[in-house]
Amino acid sequence: MMLLFWICAGLVAFSLAGYGVLWCAIAAVAGRRVQLPPEQPVRATVLIAARNEEAAIRAKLETILKQDCGPHRVDVLVVSDGSEDATLAQALSLNSPRIRAFQTAEHGGKAQALTAGLARIESDVVIFSDANSMLAPGALRHLLAPFARPDTGGVCGRLLPQRCKSRGGWLARAERLFWTYDSLLKAAENRLGGAVSAQGTLYAMRRQLVPERVPGDVADDFYISVQAPARHRRLVFEPRAVAQEQVSSHTGDEFMRRVRSTERGWRALMRMRRLMNPGRHGIYALQLLFHKGLRRMVAFLLPLLLLLSLAAAAESGGIYTVGLLAQLLVYGLGAGPLLWPALGRLPGTGPARFFVMGHAAMGFGILRAMAGVHSVRWAPARRMADE
Repeated sequence: MMLLFWICAGLVAFSLAGYGVLWCAIAAVAGRRVQLPPEQPVRATVLIAARNEEAAIRAKLETILKQDCGPHRVDVLVVSDGSEDATLAQALSLNSPRIRAFQTAEHGGKAQALTAGLARIESDVVIFSDANSMLAPGALRHLLAPFARPDTGGVCGRLLPQRCKSRGGWLARAERLFWTYDSLLKAAENRLGGAVSAQGTLYAMRRQLVPERVPGDVADDFYISVQAPARHRRLVFEPRAVAQEQVSSHTGDEFMRRVRSTERGWRALMRMRRLMNPGRHGIYALQLLFHKGLRRMVAFLLPLLLLLSLAAAAESGGIYTVGLLAQLLVYGLGAGPLLWPALGRLPGTGPARFFVMGHAAMGFGILRAMAGVHSVRWAPARRMADE
Protein backbone atom coordinates (compact mmCIF):
# COMPACT_ATOMS: atom_id res chain seq x y z
CA MET A 1 0.00 0.00 0.00
CA MET A 2 2.74 2.43 0.96
CA LEU A 3 4.71 1.60 -2.18
CA LEU A 4 1.66 2.29 -4.33
CA PHE A 5 1.16 5.60 -2.54
CA TRP A 6 4.70 6.78 -3.26
CA ILE A 7 4.61 5.60 -6.87
CA CYS A 8 1.33 7.43 -7.45
CA ALA A 9 2.52 10.56 -5.60
CA GLY A 10 5.79 10.52 -7.55
CA LEU A 11 4.04 10.30 -10.91
CA VAL A 12 1.69 13.16 -10.01
CA ALA A 13 4.51 15.35 -8.71
CA PHE A 14 6.70 14.64 -11.72
CA SER A 15 3.93 15.43 -14.18
CA LEU A 16 2.77 18.63 -12.46
CA ALA A 17 6.16 20.12 -11.61
CA GLY A 18 9.09 17.75 -11.84
CA TYR A 19 9.08 17.37 -15.61
CA GLY A 20 9.04 21.13 -16.17
CA VAL A 21 11.84 21.77 -13.66
CA LEU A 22 13.94 18.88 -14.97
CA TRP A 23 13.53 19.82 -18.64
CA CYS A 24 14.30 23.50 -17.98
CA ALA A 25 17.46 22.47 -16.11
CA ILE A 26 18.58 20.06 -18.84
CA ALA A 27 17.86 22.65 -21.54
CA ALA A 28 19.90 25.26 -19.67
CA VAL A 29 22.91 22.92 -19.49
CA ALA A 30 22.69 20.82 -22.64
CA GLY A 31 20.11 22.48 -24.87
CA ARG A 32 21.14 23.62 -28.31
CA ARG A 33 20.69 27.15 -29.59
CA VAL A 34 19.85 27.00 -33.28
CA GLN A 35 21.28 29.83 -35.33
CA LEU A 36 19.00 30.90 -38.17
CA PRO A 37 20.50 31.60 -41.59
CA PRO A 38 19.45 34.76 -43.46
CA GLU A 39 15.74 34.86 -44.25
CA GLN A 40 14.66 33.02 -47.37
CA PRO A 41 11.51 34.28 -49.13
CA VAL A 42 8.53 32.05 -48.36
CA ARG A 43 5.17 31.99 -50.09
CA ALA A 44 2.58 31.34 -47.38
CA THR A 45 -1.19 31.26 -47.00
CA VAL A 46 -3.00 31.93 -43.73
CA LEU A 47 -5.86 29.45 -43.50
CA ILE A 48 -8.72 30.50 -41.22
CA ALA A 49 -11.70 28.23 -40.57
CA ALA A 50 -14.50 30.40 -39.20
CA ARG A 51 -17.97 29.64 -37.93
CA ASN A 52 -20.28 32.60 -37.10
CA GLU A 53 -17.32 34.94 -36.51
CA GLU A 54 -18.74 38.18 -37.97
CA ALA A 55 -17.75 40.04 -34.79
CA ALA A 56 -14.08 39.07 -35.03
CA ILE A 57 -13.11 38.13 -38.58
CA ARG A 58 -12.61 41.65 -39.98
CA ALA A 59 -10.37 42.68 -37.08
CA LYS A 60 -8.42 39.43 -37.49
CA LEU A 61 -7.83 40.05 -41.17
CA GLU A 62 -6.76 43.61 -40.48
CA THR A 63 -4.06 42.37 -38.09
CA ILE A 64 -2.77 40.16 -40.93
CA LEU A 65 -2.81 42.88 -43.60
CA LYS A 66 -0.91 45.24 -41.27
CA GLN A 67 1.91 42.74 -40.73
CA ASP A 68 5.45 43.53 -41.85
CA CYS A 69 6.21 40.20 -43.51
CA GLY A 70 9.66 41.16 -44.78
CA PRO A 71 10.65 39.17 -47.89
CA HIS A 72 7.73 36.78 -47.51
CA ARG A 73 4.50 36.80 -49.50
CA VAL A 74 1.49 36.05 -47.30
CA ASP A 75 -2.05 35.60 -48.61
CA VAL A 76 -5.20 34.65 -46.71
CA LEU A 77 -7.92 32.08 -47.29
CA VAL A 78 -11.03 32.22 -45.11
CA VAL A 79 -13.36 29.23 -45.06
CA SER A 80 -16.74 30.08 -43.57
CA ASP A 81 -18.03 26.82 -42.14
CA GLY A 82 -21.70 27.12 -43.09
CA SER A 83 -21.96 30.33 -41.07
CA GLU A 84 -25.41 31.72 -40.36
CA ASP A 85 -24.21 35.31 -39.98
CA ALA A 86 -22.19 37.78 -42.05
CA THR A 87 -18.80 36.07 -41.60
CA LEU A 88 -18.23 35.69 -45.35
CA ALA A 89 -19.38 39.24 -46.14
CA GLN A 90 -17.10 40.69 -43.46
CA ALA A 91 -14.13 38.74 -44.80
CA LEU A 92 -14.71 40.06 -48.31
CA SER A 93 -15.48 43.61 -47.21
CA LEU A 94 -11.80 44.55 -47.02
CA ASN A 95 -11.53 44.25 -50.82
CA SER A 96 -7.93 43.06 -50.61
CA PRO A 97 -6.37 41.06 -53.47
CA ARG A 98 -4.53 39.09 -50.79
CA ILE A 99 -7.77 37.74 -49.28
CA ARG A 100 -9.86 34.92 -50.67
CA ALA A 101 -12.96 33.60 -48.94
CA PHE A 102 -15.71 31.10 -49.57
CA GLN A 103 -18.47 29.40 -47.61
CA THR A 104 -19.23 25.70 -47.36
CA ALA A 105 -22.76 24.59 -48.13
CA GLU A 106 -23.32 23.25 -44.63
CA HIS A 107 -21.82 23.33 -41.15
CA GLY A 108 -19.50 20.34 -41.23
CA GLY A 109 -17.08 21.25 -38.43
CA LYS A 110 -13.63 22.81 -38.33
CA ALA A 111 -11.78 19.80 -39.74
CA GLN A 112 -14.02 19.66 -42.78
CA ALA A 113 -13.54 23.39 -43.35
CA LEU A 114 -9.76 23.02 -43.08
CA THR A 115 -9.79 20.13 -45.54
CA ALA A 116 -11.82 22.21 -48.01
CA GLY A 117 -9.38 25.09 -47.64
CA LEU A 118 -6.26 22.95 -48.02
CA ALA A 119 -7.54 21.73 -51.39
CA ARG A 120 -7.21 25.33 -52.64
CA ILE A 121 -3.74 26.09 -51.26
CA GLU A 122 -0.55 25.58 -53.26
CA SER A 123 1.84 27.83 -51.35
CA ASP A 124 5.05 26.60 -49.73
CA VAL A 125 3.78 27.08 -46.18
CA VAL A 126 0.33 26.97 -44.60
CA ILE A 127 -0.26 29.18 -41.58
CA PHE A 128 -3.11 28.09 -39.32
CA SER A 129 -4.75 30.60 -37.01
CA ASP A 130 -8.06 30.83 -35.16
CA ALA A 131 -10.53 33.48 -36.29
CA ASN A 132 -10.68 35.18 -32.88
CA SER A 133 -6.92 35.35 -32.20
CA MET A 134 -5.30 38.68 -33.08
CA LEU A 135 -1.72 38.77 -34.31
CA ALA A 136 0.85 41.01 -32.66
CA PRO A 137 3.04 43.18 -34.94
CA GLY A 138 5.79 41.12 -36.59
CA ALA A 139 4.20 37.78 -35.67
CA LEU A 140 4.11 36.37 -39.20
CA ARG A 141 7.67 37.36 -40.07
CA HIS A 142 8.96 35.70 -36.89
CA LEU A 143 6.82 32.65 -37.64
CA LEU A 144 8.22 32.24 -41.15
CA ALA A 145 11.90 32.97 -40.43
CA PRO A 146 12.80 29.43 -39.17
CA PHE A 147 11.77 27.94 -42.52
CA ALA A 148 15.13 29.15 -43.85
CA ARG A 149 16.48 25.94 -42.29
CA PRO A 150 15.62 22.86 -44.40
CA ASP A 151 15.14 20.69 -41.28
CA THR A 152 12.27 22.89 -40.05
CA GLY A 153 8.95 21.20 -40.66
CA GLY A 154 6.71 23.53 -38.69
CA VAL A 155 6.77 26.53 -36.37
CA CYS A 156 4.56 27.20 -33.34
CA GLY A 157 3.65 30.68 -32.20
CA ARG A 158 2.97 31.80 -28.62
CA LEU A 159 -0.45 32.43 -27.14
CA LEU A 160 -0.74 35.55 -25.02
CA PRO A 161 -4.16 35.69 -23.30
CA GLN A 162 -5.52 39.22 -23.45
CA ARG A 163 -6.45 41.17 -20.39
CA CYS A 164 -10.14 41.91 -20.51
CA LYS A 165 -11.53 45.40 -20.16
CA SER A 166 -13.06 44.09 -16.99
CA ARG A 167 -10.98 42.23 -14.45
CA GLY A 168 -11.79 38.95 -16.18
CA GLY A 169 -12.40 36.74 -13.15
CA TRP A 170 -10.35 34.05 -11.46
CA LEU A 171 -10.45 31.78 -14.50
CA ALA A 172 -8.90 34.34 -16.84
CA ARG A 173 -6.13 35.11 -14.32
CA ALA A 174 -5.36 31.42 -13.83
CA GLU A 175 -5.39 30.91 -17.60
CA ARG A 176 -2.78 33.64 -18.09
CA LEU A 177 -0.57 32.07 -15.43
CA PHE A 178 -0.89 28.65 -17.09
CA TRP A 179 0.13 29.96 -20.52
CA THR A 180 3.16 31.71 -19.01
CA TYR A 181 4.33 28.38 -17.61
CA ASP A 182 3.47 26.64 -20.88
CA SER A 183 5.69 29.05 -22.85
CA LEU A 184 8.63 28.44 -20.50
CA LEU A 185 8.24 24.68 -20.88
CA LYS A 186 7.92 24.91 -24.68
CA ALA A 187 11.10 26.99 -24.81
CA ALA A 188 12.96 24.27 -22.89
CA GLU A 189 11.54 21.49 -25.06
CA ASN A 190 12.44 23.48 -28.16
CA ARG A 191 16.11 23.43 -27.18
CA LEU A 192 16.06 19.65 -26.70
CA GLY A 193 13.70 17.58 -28.86
CA GLY A 194 11.77 20.42 -30.47
CA ALA A 195 8.28 21.65 -29.65
CA VAL A 196 5.88 18.82 -28.83
CA SER A 197 2.87 20.18 -30.73
CA ALA A 198 1.23 23.44 -31.78
CA GLN A 199 -1.69 25.35 -30.33
CA GLY A 200 -4.36 26.43 -32.81
CA THR A 201 -4.07 30.18 -32.25
CA LEU A 202 -1.00 30.40 -34.53
CA TYR A 203 1.31 27.87 -36.18
CA ALA A 204 2.77 27.16 -39.62
CA MET A 205 3.60 23.97 -41.52
CA ARG A 206 5.34 23.15 -44.78
CA ARG A 207 2.55 22.38 -47.21
CA GLN A 208 4.07 19.02 -48.16
CA LEU A 209 3.77 17.83 -44.55
CA VAL A 210 0.11 18.75 -44.09
CA PRO A 211 -2.30 15.85 -44.64
CA GLU A 212 -4.80 16.38 -47.45
CA ARG A 213 -7.65 15.41 -45.15
CA VAL A 214 -7.96 16.45 -41.51
CA PRO A 215 -9.91 13.88 -39.45
CA GLY A 216 -13.02 15.40 -37.92
CA ASP A 217 -12.80 13.71 -34.52
CA VAL A 218 -9.28 14.72 -33.43
CA ALA A 219 -7.60 17.89 -32.20
CA ASP A 220 -6.63 19.34 -35.57
CA ASP A 221 -3.77 21.51 -34.28
CA PHE A 222 -2.09 18.56 -32.57
CA TYR A 223 -2.71 16.12 -35.43
CA ILE A 224 -1.43 18.49 -38.12
CA SER A 225 1.59 19.83 -36.25
CA VAL A 226 2.98 16.44 -35.17
CA GLN A 227 3.25 15.46 -38.82
CA ALA A 228 6.58 17.34 -38.72
CA PRO A 229 8.30 15.09 -36.13
CA ALA A 230 6.51 12.09 -37.66
CA ARG A 231 8.54 12.84 -40.81
CA HIS A 232 11.68 13.52 -38.74
CA ARG A 233 11.50 17.27 -39.28
CA ARG A 234 11.82 19.76 -36.45
CA LEU A 235 8.82 21.51 -34.93
CA VAL A 236 10.12 24.88 -33.74
CA PHE A 237 8.72 27.09 -30.99
CA GLU A 238 9.06 30.79 -31.82
CA PRO A 239 7.99 32.90 -28.80
CA ARG A 240 8.16 36.17 -30.77
CA ALA A 241 5.33 35.00 -33.04
CA VAL A 242 2.60 36.17 -30.68
CA ALA A 243 -1.15 35.72 -31.05
CA GLN A 244 -3.48 37.32 -28.53
CA GLU A 245 -6.80 35.81 -27.56
CA GLN A 246 -9.39 36.41 -24.89
CA VAL A 247 -10.35 33.41 -22.79
CA SER A 248 -13.82 32.74 -21.49
CA SER A 249 -14.30 33.64 -17.83
CA HIS A 250 -17.55 31.69 -17.72
CA THR A 251 -16.82 28.45 -15.87
CA GLY A 252 -19.40 26.31 -17.67
CA ASP A 253 -18.16 27.38 -21.11
CA GLU A 254 -14.54 26.74 -20.20
CA PHE A 255 -15.27 23.36 -18.61
CA MET A 256 -16.99 22.01 -21.72
CA ARG A 257 -14.29 23.50 -23.98
CA ARG A 258 -11.68 21.59 -22.00
CA VAL A 259 -13.75 18.39 -22.10
CA ARG A 260 -14.01 18.56 -25.89
CA SER A 261 -10.36 19.55 -26.25
CA THR A 262 -9.20 16.60 -24.13
CA GLU A 263 -11.52 14.15 -25.86
CA ARG A 264 -10.24 15.13 -29.29
CA GLY A 265 -6.65 15.51 -28.10
CA TRP A 266 -6.61 12.05 -26.54
CA ARG A 267 -7.95 10.49 -29.72
CA ALA A 268 -5.27 12.28 -31.76
CA LEU A 269 -2.55 11.18 -29.34
CA MET A 270 -3.66 7.56 -29.61
CA ARG A 271 -3.62 7.76 -33.42
CA MET A 272 -0.09 9.12 -33.32
CA ARG A 273 1.11 6.99 -30.39
CA ARG A 274 3.96 5.62 -32.50
CA LEU A 275 5.69 8.96 -31.91
CA MET A 276 6.16 7.97 -28.24
CA ASN A 277 8.77 5.37 -29.28
CA PRO A 278 12.20 6.69 -28.16
CA GLY A 279 13.92 4.16 -30.40
CA ARG A 280 12.57 5.97 -33.47
CA HIS A 281 11.98 9.52 -32.28
CA GLY A 282 14.55 10.00 -29.52
CA ILE A 283 14.07 12.72 -26.93
CA TYR A 284 10.98 14.03 -28.73
CA ALA A 285 9.23 10.75 -27.85
CA LEU A 286 9.96 11.28 -24.16
CA GLN A 287 8.68 14.85 -24.32
CA LEU A 288 5.46 13.71 -25.97
CA LEU A 289 5.04 10.90 -23.44
CA PHE A 290 5.54 13.16 -20.42
CA HIS A 291 3.94 16.36 -21.70
CA LYS A 292 0.85 14.83 -23.31
CA GLY A 293 0.53 11.20 -22.20
CA LEU A 294 1.41 11.22 -18.51
CA ARG A 295 -0.06 14.70 -18.04
CA ARG A 296 -3.50 13.44 -19.00
CA MET A 297 -3.20 10.40 -16.75
CA VAL A 298 -2.95 12.75 -13.74
CA ALA A 299 -6.73 13.17 -13.93
CA PHE A 300 -7.03 9.51 -12.88
CA LEU A 301 -3.96 9.39 -10.63
CA LEU A 302 -5.33 12.17 -8.39
CA PRO A 303 -8.43 10.30 -7.14
CA LEU A 304 -6.30 7.15 -6.77
CA LEU A 305 -3.80 9.12 -4.70
CA LEU A 306 -6.62 10.41 -2.48
CA LEU A 307 -7.84 6.86 -1.80
CA LEU A 308 -4.31 5.65 -1.10
CA SER A 309 -3.77 8.61 1.24
CA LEU A 310 -6.90 7.72 3.18
CA ALA A 311 -5.69 4.15 3.65
CA ALA A 312 -2.11 5.16 4.48
CA ALA A 313 -3.22 7.86 6.94
CA ALA A 314 -5.50 5.40 8.74
CA GLU A 315 -2.68 2.88 8.99
CA SER A 316 0.40 5.01 9.71
CA GLY A 317 -0.65 8.65 10.24
CA GLY A 318 2.23 11.11 10.20
CA ILE A 319 3.24 12.38 6.78
CA TYR A 320 0.36 10.49 5.17
CA THR A 321 -2.13 12.43 7.27
CA VAL A 322 -0.47 15.70 6.26
CA GLY A 323 -0.67 14.68 2.62
CA LEU A 324 -4.33 13.74 2.98
CA LEU A 325 -5.20 17.07 4.62
CA ALA A 326 -3.33 18.99 1.90
CA GLN A 327 -5.33 17.23 -0.80
CA LEU A 328 -8.63 17.81 0.99
CA LEU A 329 -7.74 21.49 1.35
CA VAL A 330 -7.09 21.88 -2.39
CA TYR A 331 -10.27 20.04 -3.33
CA GLY A 332 -12.25 21.97 -0.75
CA LEU A 333 -11.02 25.34 -2.05
CA GLY A 334 -11.56 24.21 -5.62
CA ALA A 335 -15.03 22.71 -5.35
CA GLY A 336 -16.35 24.44 -2.24
CA PRO A 337 -17.34 27.72 -3.95
CA LEU A 338 -19.73 25.77 -6.17
CA LEU A 339 -21.75 24.91 -3.06
CA TRP A 340 -20.99 28.01 -0.98
CA PRO A 341 -19.98 31.01 -3.18
CA ALA A 342 -18.66 32.98 -0.18
CA LEU A 343 -15.70 30.58 -0.07
CA GLY A 344 -14.53 32.10 -3.33
CA ARG A 345 -13.11 35.05 -1.41
CA LEU A 346 -10.57 32.89 0.42
CA PRO A 347 -6.90 33.19 -0.67
CA GLY A 348 -5.83 30.47 -3.09
CA THR A 349 -9.36 29.67 -4.22
CA GLY A 350 -8.75 30.74 -7.85
CA PRO A 351 -5.76 28.44 -8.54
CA ALA A 352 -7.48 25.59 -6.68
CA ARG A 353 -10.65 25.97 -8.77
CA PHE A 354 -8.54 26.05 -11.95
CA PHE A 355 -6.72 22.90 -10.83
CA VAL A 356 -9.85 20.97 -9.86
CA MET A 357 -11.91 22.07 -12.87
CA GLY A 358 -9.08 21.37 -15.30
CA HIS A 359 -8.46 17.83 -14.10
CA ALA A 360 -12.16 17.02 -13.83
CA ALA A 361 -12.63 18.15 -17.43
CA MET A 362 -9.55 16.20 -18.49
CA GLY A 363 -10.78 12.99 -16.93
CA PHE A 364 -14.29 13.46 -18.33
CA GLY A 365 -12.89 14.13 -21.79
CA ILE A 366 -10.77 10.96 -21.83
CA LEU A 367 -13.72 8.89 -20.62
CA ARG A 368 -15.84 10.36 -23.42
CA ALA A 369 -13.17 9.41 -25.96
CA MET A 370 -12.97 5.87 -24.59
CA ALA A 371 -16.76 5.63 -24.69
CA GLY A 372 -16.73 6.50 -28.38
CA VAL A 373 -18.11 10.04 -28.16
CA HIS A 374 -17.03 12.13 -31.18
CA SER A 375 -17.24 15.92 -30.85
CA VAL A 376 -17.07 17.20 -34.42
CA ARG A 377 -19.29 20.29 -34.47
CA TRP A 378 -20.04 22.83 -31.77
CA ALA A 379 -20.46 26.56 -31.19
CA PRO A 380 -17.28 28.12 -29.72
CA ALA A 381 -17.60 29.91 -26.40
CA ARG A 382 -17.19 33.66 -26.68
CA ARG A 383 -18.74 34.89 -23.45
CA MET A 384 -16.53 37.05 -21.30
CA ALA A 385 -18.68 37.50 -18.22
CA ASP A 386 -17.35 39.57 -15.34
CA GLU A 387 -16.71 37.62 -12.19
